Formats: sequence, C-alpha cells, structure tokens
Amino acid sequence: MFYFIVFVVAICSMIYEVLLSTLSSYLIWNSVVQFTLTIWLFLFWLGVGSFISKFHKNSFKTFINIELMLWILWWFSVLIVKLAYIWFANYLMLFSLFYFGYVILIWSLTWFEIPLISNILYNGKEEAEQTESEFKNVIWDVFTYDYVGSLIATFLFPFLLLPYLGLTYTAFVVWLFNILVAFIFLIQKKTKKELLQLKIFYSSLVKILFSILLLIAWLVYANSRFESVWDHFFYKEPIVFQTHSKYQKIVITKRWNDVRLMLNGHLQFLSLDEHRYHSSLWTVANHYTQNLSWEKNILILWWWDGLLARNMIASLSWKQYHITLVDLDPEMTHLAKTFPLLLKINKWSLNNPHVKVINDDAFRYLLTSKKKYNVIIADFPDPRSVEIAKLYSKEFYEMVQAHLNNWWIFTTQAGNAFFTKESFWCIYKTIEATGQKPFAYHAYLPSFGDWGFVWFKKWSNPPKLTWEYISTKFDKDYLVNMKTLKINDLDNEMIINYYLKWRARFSQ
Repeated sequence: MFYFIVFVVAICSMIYEVLLSTLSSYLIWNSVVQFTLTIWLFLFWLGVGSFISKFHKNSFKTFINIELMLWILWWFSVLIVKLAYIWFANYLMLFSLFYFGYVILIWSLTWFEIPLISNILYNGKEEAEQTESEFKNVIWDVFTYDYVGSLIATFLFPFLLLPYLGLTYTAFVVWLFNILVAFIFLIQKKTKKELLQLKIFYSSLVKILFSILLLIAWLVYANSRFESVWDHFFYKEPIVFQTHSKYQKIVITKRWNDVRLMLNGHLQFLSLDEHRYHSSLWTVANHYTQNLSWEKNILILWWWDGLLARNMIASLSWKQYHITLVDLDPEMTHLAKTFPLLLKINKWSLNNPHVKVINDDAFRYLLTSKKKYNVIIADFPDPRSVEIAKLYSKEFYEMVQAHLNNWWIFTTQAGNAFFTKESFWCIYKTIEATGQKPFAYHAYLPSFGDWGFVWFKKWSNPPKLTWEYISTKFDKDYLVNMKTLKINDLDNEMIINYYLKWRARFSQ
C-alpha cells in the first residue's frame, strides 16, 4: 500500500510540474524559458527537501501536514497565478517574480514527500530488519515507483487531462488524489501499533474532513465566479464557444457583429477588420498569378479558419484552381467547417470541393510531401515559442522553395512591422540568406496595428504597384541595423528573442 502511495505522489508531482510550466508559458510566453526554470526549481528543491526532511523527528505527522498544505496551495494555484496576472498585468517582471516565488513554495513542500515516505517505511520495519541492505531495498523500491509514476503522468497530462479537463480542473482532480493519499496513509499507519498516536490520528482526520468541506464550498461558489472574472479580463466580450483541443485553448466571442477568435488567450482575428489582413496577405500573389492560364495549385500553411481560402475562391471562382490547406489541429478545421458563426464569415470555403484540408504539422508536411505549387502562403502565429519559430527558419524557407514550380510566389505574414520590427526584419534577412530577393510591405489593421508581410517570387524587378491598404515604404522608426541582425535557423532560433524584445521595451 505504501508503494502505491509513492506511485500516486509521483504522478501528482510530475503533473504539478508540467501544469505550472504550461500555465506560465500561456501567460508569459517563451515556453523554453518557462519550462526550463520551472523544472530547474523542481529539481533543485528535490535536493533541498531531501536534506531538510532528515531533521524531522515525526515523519508521519509531517507527511500528513505537508499533504494538507499542498492540497490548499495546489488547488488554489491556478486561481492565484491567474489573479496575480490580472493584478500585475502591466508589470511583467513583478508577475514573474511572484510566479517563481509561488513555484518555490510549492516545490519546497512537494519534495519532502518521497524522503519522508522512505524514512517512514524504513523506521516501520522491525529493529532486526533495519540493516544497510534493507535500507537500500527501500530506496530502490521507492524510486522505482516514483519514476514509473512520473512516466504515467507525462502521458496523462498532454493526452487526457489537459484536452478534456483544462488547467483548473486538472488541478482539482490531481488534488483529490492528494487527499486520498493522506487518508490512506493515515488509516494504514493507524494499524501500526508502534506509530499509533490517537491525538495525531484524530487531529489529522479532522483536517482532512475540513479540507473536503472547503473543497465543496470552493466548487460551488469560488471557481465559477473566478472563471467569470478571468474570462471577462481576458476576452472582454461574451463567450459563445470555448474548448481545449489537444494543442490549444480555443475561445470564440461575439458582441453584435464583432466576432473574435482567441487561441490560448491571444487574439487571432476580429471579424470587423479581418478582410484587411487577408486581402493584404493574398493580393500580391493574386496580382502576379491572375494572368496564368494553367491550373493553379495553391498551398495555405496553417491558417485553418477558411478566411484566406474565402478570398482566394472569390478571385479564382471562374478559373481552374486547387487549394490545399495544411493545419495541425483537426478540431480547429472541424470548427471552420461546421460552426455557424465561422461558416457565415468564411462563406463555407473549407467545404468547397476545390479545397483540400490536411491535418499535419506544416514543417513535417513540406519535409515529406513531393507536390509542387504555384503559390504558397504561410499564415503562422507569431514566433513566441520554439514550436512556431522553426516555421520561420532558413531550413523551412529552403523547403518552401523546393515545393514551388516554374512560375511561383511565396508570401508570409511577419508580425507587427513597428512593435516587433526586429523579428520582422529577421524574417526578411532569413529569406534573403536562402538566395532569394525578398520584398517587404505593411498594412494597417485597426485590431492589430501596422502589420508586416514578406514575399518573394521567381520574376525579378517587380513593377511598382499600389494595392489597397498596403505600403511598401518604411520610415526610420520601422528600421533596424541589418548588419547586426542574425538570421533564424534551427540551430539558433534567434527570432524568439527578437520577438520578445517588444514586451521588454513596452512593458516597463
């Protein structure tokens, strides 16, 4: 039974680790830094907890109290971190300090658990059995169940808990197991006469029962109210749909004719002005290919909502064409094909027989596919994480070129041309490093600001054209020192640092 307790404790600890890392990467961005620091603190306090635990004389009582303290800290962790984010919304550094301080507090208690259980198991044996060999057996058994539990947790969190429960209710479920551990441990030790202390037993039982009552009160009142406050802070408008797919949290809001889509809390489009963005992204490629007489093969990388495909279909409706849309998340493309609000905006574009949807990673698709295209348009999210940064790498743009046929053009969105100008020009310079001559332009979007795009094509010396919403001129406030700017490749994804500079620049 005690080894089962070790197994459950290990699962809980690992889930705490990845859950807090995920939450912080949602809020602070830069998942590499967030996961690295959270895991480092976790491992560091493993050593600290192991060292301090040997000074506790009553391991049994200490373990019960730690489980109950962790129950309170952990169940309220998502709430507390979110409230702190609201409170310190304009002071990112203060929020970061608070978050990592809270993480240290939780880890400093979490890693008392395994050493205390090991100590209890060893001391619970008969005096004749307390040998060096038996001590080694206890340690080996404890760490075996600990590592197996950690392995189980790494599968449970991304594939079951996060997609179906989300962060808040995952924390709740995990801490139900912590309460269960404390109760089983208490009952089990009650049968051991040498450690039975009625005062400890009954006081601990009262604590557990009180904790359960507190949990019920929280479920009935606090959680629903706080989630409403949190959603209002993040989304402002009434929520008409929300879910958590395998990859991200999806929220759609609507107030009158204003429909907005959010992924992990970040605005993706606003229906009142999205036409300016998608027209800007498509107009250049449309202009240079509209006079081609043969069938057009067009590849859209990533953007699942069907809005760009809608614009393409409208301008190509009387010609031969075939559009392939590659997006990682099947739940997203399913929404674009079935959700009434999205169908009204995208005009059923993904249900068009000329449009084929492939659910795959864009990088992997280009790596494995052999198909050629006249037009490739990349509409990726901003490069705030390593998963996205690879889609702005030199290697990626080289793969793009391998999929373009004799008469071709490629366009990519490149972020805010003013606030994130370092990452914008990094994309330009990275494309240039592949041997192509890139061209840059920007268009003003009321919901996003001055948005930048970069493109290149087979034809040289493009004529000077004026497109609605678009400017090809950049004044000095938009420019950076290109000599010191580094390109983005898989070996050194510099674009993440360049992109995050704007937060440091404008959040002081």
